[in-house]
Amino acid sequence: MRTLNKRAWELLWQFSQDAEELHCRVHTRSCGAVVVDAGVQVPGGVQAGLRMIDLCAAGLISSQVLPGKVGGRFWQHVVVQSDWPFVGCFLSQSANWPVDVPGGRGMGSGPACLLADKSRFRTEFNFADPADCAVLVLEADFLPDNADCRALAAACGVLPELFGVVVAPTRSLAGNVQIVGRSIETALHKLHDLGMDLHNAVSAIGRCPLAPPAADDLAALGRVNDVMAYGAQVWLAVSGVPVEDLQTLLPKVPASTSPVYGRPFLEILKDAGDFYGIDPGYFAPAEITLMDMDSGWTGHAGEGDEERLALLFQQGSAANG
Repeated sequence: MRTLNKRAWELLWQFSQDAEELHCRVHTRSCGAVVVDAGVQVPGGVQAGLRMIDLCAAGLISSQVLPGKVGGRFWQHVVVQSDWPFVGCFLSQSANWPVDVPGGRGMGSGPACLLADKSRFRTEFNFADPADCAVLVLEADFLPDNADCRALAAACGVLPELFGVVVAPTRSLAGNVQIVGRSIETALHKLHDLGMDLHNAVSAIGRCPLAPPAADDLAALGRVNDVMAYGAQVWLAVSGVPVEDLQTLLPKVPASTSPVYGRPFLEILKDAGDFYGIDPGYFAPAEITLMDMDSGWTGHAGEGDEERLALLFQQGSAANG
């Protein structure tokens, strides 16, 4: 397989070619770095968000938006599927890089993170991505300027002309789509924290409703995390894990097992002081199905919280109406 950053670089090139149709805009900095605006100064959109999911996972996820219902009403859901859940969703898609440059702060994800923190991924997961290019997906409300891009490229160990970043704020449509497209990722993080070897994850499908729109990024952050905890569903096929271990792990996965579950995310965040102070067990899907490919055992835990989802959407309608 080509390196993840090389795969993402090719996807970034196509994204850049299609930018106008995606309501995005491409900026090439004087250092040669490519910055794609998917929602900061342009509208962006649903399709741009799906492309960002693709970039985050280096093409190892397929994604689409499908209709469903929330609180009995018609609503859209982001559905993702991967036959490379450990590499594509856990390693590449995860938001592993708290970006802090003179231009601003944001949360970075995508295969560039594997280059920015090489030693961690080698030590913890015996994984390396020996690439000479880097692609970052940035959840932020600013566009990195020339100096920012030089610093980010240097952190990845690549030349600036081989660095690319796609940016969308949390409140944007593209940002909303790419964040709720992390349902599989949240399940894998929870399973990893519980001690499961994610190399045994064979295939996965996830679904999560889009969050209701918000007027600012802080409100949007609360809503995307709320819809994940109350509405995300994940189906995961595994192999090589004893059934008794799966049966022990399964009830501990859903977000409802966290002691902070049931409160609005922004209240949880305020009490915690910062994002990293929140109980990590909260960042999980509402429900999960595990299927053991070796024995044929299937188990399910958790459930969507339709009452809390409906309240969230009612509050969103009131705030924006």
